[in-house]
Amino acid sequence: MTEDGGPLGLSFQPKLFSDKSNKKTVTISELYKQLKVGSKLSKDLNNLEQETIDTHSLDSITRQLLAPALLKHKESGVVAYVTCCISDILRLYAPEAPYSDDEIKQIFNVFIDQLGHLDDPNNQFFPLREYLLTNLATVRTCALVTMLPDAEDVISKFFAVLFGIVKPGLAHSIQMLVQDVLQQLLEEPRSVPQDVIDIILLQFTRKRQQDNPVAHQLASDLAKATSDVLQKYIYQYFNDVIVSAAQQRVGQMQQQLQQQHADGEGQRQNRSSAATGSLEDLRSAHFLILELNKAAPGTLLNVIPQVEEELSVDDVDIRVLATDVLGEMFAEKGFTLAKRYESTWRTWKGRRADTSSLVRVQWVEHAVSLYQHQPQLSRELNEFVVEKLCDVDEKVRQATCRAFSQLEMTQMAQTAISESVVNMLVERCKDRKASVRSEAIVSLATIYSQVYEDIEQGSAPAKQKWGSIPSKIFMLRFIDDPEIDSKVESILTSAILNFSQLKDDRSRCQRLLFVFGGLSSKARTGFLSYMQRQRDIIRLTDELLSLCQSRGQTTAAPDAEAEADQRIRALVVKISARFPERAKMESALTQLVNLHDEEVYKGFRATMNAENTARSVRKHQKSAFKRLVSLAPGIVDTIAPLWKCVGLTFINRGLVPYLFEFTSSDSSMSMAVDRSATLSQTSLKSAAGDLLDFITKVFPEMLKHSSDELFSIDELRSESALEVEERMALMVKYAKAVPHSVPKSTALESQLAQFVRAGTSIRQAKYAAFLITQTTGTNELSLALTGDMVDNLDNRHLDQRAPSYAALSRLVQYAPSAFVGYADRVSTFLIQSVLMDNSLGSDAVASGSDEDDSSDEWLSRSQLEDSVLCKIYAVKILANWLMGMDRQSLTRDRVQLVLGTLRQLVRNGGEMQQDTATSPQTRQHLQLTAASCMLKLASLVHFDHVLNAADISSLALVVQAPCYEVRSTFLLKKLIPALVSWKISVRFVPALFMVAHDPEAALRDNVKHAVELRLASIRPTPGSPSVIEESLCRLLFILAHHPDWDDSRIADTLGLFCRYIEFFIACVCVAQNVSLLFCYAGEIKAYKNRKTADALSKDTPNDTFTNRLYILSELTQFLLREKSTSSNWPVNVYPGKLTLPSDIFEPLSDASESSAVRGQPYLDPEFIRRRAKAPTAAHKRSRARPAEPSGSSGQQSKRNRNAAVSRSSKAFAGAGKGKQAAARNGNGSDEEDDAEGTDDSDNGGDIQMDSDDDDDDEDEQVNVADDAEMPSEL
Repeated sequence: MTEDGGPLGLSFQPKLFSDKSNKKTVTISELYKQLKVGSKLSKDLNNLEQETIDTHSLDSITRQLLAPALLKHKESGVVAYVTCCISDILRLYAPEAPYSDDEIKQIFNVFIDQLGHLDDPNNQFFPLREYLLTNLATVRTCALVTMLPDAEDVISKFFAVLFGIVKPGLAHSIQMLVQDVLQQLLEEPRSVPQDVIDIILLQFTRKRQQDNPVAHQLASDLAKATSDVLQKYIYQYFNDVIVSAAQQRVGQMQQQLQQQHADGEGQRQNRSSAATGSLEDLRSAHFLILELNKAAPGTLLNVIPQVEEELSVDDVDIRVLATDVLGEMFAEKGFTLAKRYESTWRTWKGRRADTSSLVRVQWVEHAVSLYQHQPQLSRELNEFVVEKLCDVDEKVRQATCRAFSQLEMTQMAQTAISESVVNMLVERCKDRKASVRSEAIVSLATIYSQVYEDIEQGSAPAKQKWGSIPSKIFMLRFIDDPEIDSKVESILTSAILNFSQLKDDRSRCQRLLFVFGGLSSKARTGFLSYMQRQRDIIRLTDELLSLCQSRGQTTAAPDAEAEADQRIRALVVKISARFPERAKMESALTQLVNLHDEEVYKGFRATMNAENTARSVRKHQKSAFKRLVSLAPGIVDTIAPLWKCVGLTFINRGLVPYLFEFTSSDSSMSMAVDRSATLSQTSLKSAAGDLLDFITKVFPEMLKHSSDELFSIDELRSESALEVEERMALMVKYAKAVPHSVPKSTALESQLAQFVRAGTSIRQAKYAAFLITQTTGTNELSLALTGDMVDNLDNRHLDQRAPSYAALSRLVQYAPSAFVGYADRVSTFLIQSVLMDNSLGSDAVASGSDEDDSSDEWLSRSQLEDSVLCKIYAVKILANWLMGMDRQSLTRDRVQLVLGTLRQLVRNGGEMQQDTATSPQTRQHLQLTAASCMLKLASLVHFDHVLNAADISSLALVVQAPCYEVRSTFLLKKLIPALVSWKISVRFVPALFMVAHDPEAALRDNVKHAVELRLASIRPTPGSPSVIEESLCRLLFILAHHPDWDDSRIADTLGLFCRYIEFFIACVCVAQNVSLLFCYAGEIKAYKNRKTADALSKDTPNDTFTNRLYILSELTQFLLREKSTSSNWPVNVYPGKLTLPSDIFEPLSDASESSAVRGQPYLDPEFIRRRAKAPTAAHKRSRARPAEPSGSSGQQSKRNRNAAVSRSSKAFAGAGKGKQAAARNGNGSDEEDDAEGTDDSDNGGDIQMDSDDDDDDEDEQVNVADDAEMPSEL
């Protein structure tokens, strides 16, 4: 205001034109001078306030600035100054403008043109344009535009230009001003032009977001600020687009259906393209909905119900889109869409039951993601997710499992997922479809990797819900499926153990122990089985690569080369059978063999070397793969699972020292206990011991660099006798696996000799004796100890003599020269004064034991009297004496002496003489020990030839021993492992089928497992019958000599004996070999029983056995016909010629006799009539394994249940009582487990094979429930 209080006027009147018509401006230099001092003009206008200005003083300049000569001046700077001045004039005149509508439109078009240059901040007039933008934003001058009759064009131009200048690098202050201006243009007008809506939505497209994220952010902020304004326009936009596209798609699809037979291929393709185009429009629209939901959810108030309607349309693609969009929207953080639109939420949940699997897949993927993004909603979905894990469509199940692998397991997500979901996810690991199994395994492993820290730190909820995941995964090993095994191996180190994230071996060892220590008993077996599977594949692969290398280095004779090629082919087949896509693996391995590249072979063999560290293994893997990629890139992906399997990355040499540290008796183990709060020190120590024990068995080379820790004398001086025995057991296994590996140490030898002489512990004595024999330069010590032990055999002043017997049983085998001078005297003493002295075994129970020896219940060795233990080890001394002698030292008398003793014990049920008063427990142990020793002798060729058919039959009857522990231990821990590892002759195979009547299904399952997975594929020569198929004749021979055969009641006998043959058929017979087995059975009638000197039934005429064989021949053919009929198998004439074993069969003398035998029927008609009366039962037996023996259940003793089943009321009579006793005695095992290791180089059976030279664990209780599905490597 002026000094007298009047309004202020413009103090400076510039001269901008040279004439009064305002058509010709002054010179450019003068014009700039006038405007710049506007400088004077601009400053004056800027300083004036709306409240104090005398607008009449602005009349002249207001009209001058509007002159076209200025607004359209060729100098951009002039126009910039003019627009700034006009913007100030509009500010001063506000809210009215001193211009007409046309003039305002003209002015704002110039404004827009000037604002378009804001994208160049380096322009000298940039401050003027920024000033203009600031004026428009702060004064809200843009409101003038909204009142124009044709404002839409100007508003649209504003949006187009301002969004055009917004780019990365534009000052944030400019961006905010632009947003203010555009927000005014949206809020002020009565309606928003469609072009503006299009421009805003354009910024949300995927391409625009990538090209100009700043413009996208501006559109997001603008939409969020003006949600109420844009709401109806957004709805109208999507309604037009979605409805139009949907209608177009429906019409096109209907037209296509109507004319698909009338049109040419080109027209059909055109309509299909059109339909696809409309679908793409729908996808683009739904994508915009998603983006708006993220940026400005308020704009979708009316759009969401519209998308809800799409969930119920007939078009599957539209339902998929709608399900996808709503699923994404429900997962948005911070926006409770489900609560605001409850109807939409209910409808969306209902899509889980959509008829289309595509919709269900889309639904479940988003439903699972809610566990992470909206846990409060996901709790409603647990039941539905379980439902989708069981969906009938494998694609839905697979998608559900995959969704879990993509979850981020936050604390909220862990809480939201129910245990029922976890359990069903575990079940999907056993899905019938490989794709589903694979995804489920990966998901569980990924989840466990994320929650591991919580479990390790002792979180009870985490442990309860997730802690059993490794156990569930490793128990998949029992399925014995190559695809599952390969997948588990692939995630073992990457997720379960997560070794890639651990930088040192100590941390890896700790994680390994934590995982292994938390496994269930059965899962531990599975984990160890994966180690053994790895070892077996390594052995095969190493042999293959070794043959490849040798073939490339030397030139062999044609015959040798052909033999090598045949062996290579066999190895390729064996290796490929252990992986999925077997044919592709065979092809890849064949190409690898034909590479003849030494560098590749050498590199891959180095990855399998147990003496290499993990770093070295990975180094060789990378170099070998790099070389392979350059030579044969096409086989890399196929062969990768094999090299990952054989690469020693998760168990390697680097972990062994830390495993010893955990097992050390003086180790504080604080490094694990502090962190692993959920596992006790004892558990970790036990886990480390178990792992070392198994590593010693499968990869003993890993211990070579840690032998000092293994044979530490300090560990043998521990106060805990159990710890000493466990360490000595580990030493023994290592010494057996790596010969001459016991270090020479005077202190060690002295300590071991003390254990032998102390005579206080059987295990310590026998382990120490063995270790001494394996140490170089200890011949004199072995001789002295042998003499001491011999002196102790009849030393009645000793409290315990059994330790001396146990130690001597090792010395006679591993230091036979030290025993030579005592052999004859000791053997006579053991037989006459120990084994035949019944007073020593009349009282089996050790003093101080709570057990009553009046019953025939099984007792573990720890409960036996010392005199009984002496008898047991007396048998071992005799057998080991023979095994330790070289063939030149063997004499007929010595062999017959020992074999005669073993035969007596086996055939008389543990008695040297029949009808003596030895206690049942003594007889049980002695029979089992003698039978085991006979199997050990049979593993040596020169002793196998001495064992006759009667010996085989008597050992087969041990499988039917009345005591459960005797038959189960002999079968599962002795016979099956020896057969599957080819350690004994195939003559023993028929003994497996004597389990047919066993009341324990688990024993039959183990036999069936071993036969089907291990023995059925073994053939003496390619193309010949398998050893199992050939065993049919030997089985019938054993049955013909079975003591249960009753010729006076032949129909009843056949009813009993058909169970054996049915069990054989269930295990062996398939469509491909039924004709062969039928021919084998019929060929028996061309032979007769070969009479042997050592027959079990000497009083029975040989013709009687022959007649039984003919009856069994026809019975077998009868049952084979029954099986083939029920299975719709053809029984054809076998084209080959078969020969029966000459040791038990003798050909008939002439053709006429053979013709007469073949023409005469032998099968009892009464049996056939009885069989025909029960066709349902016969049909069931022919299609499955034999049924359980009849009898009452539960509390009834197995003795009563099986009394009438077999072996003249003797077989299995003690089955129930034996198991009951084992339950009372703990797990039935004692300190006499066979720690001296095993040589199971090809032991793929389902039970661990004891050492050929030690069977001290035959009294251990076998957990048949776990062993029933034992994987092939264990």
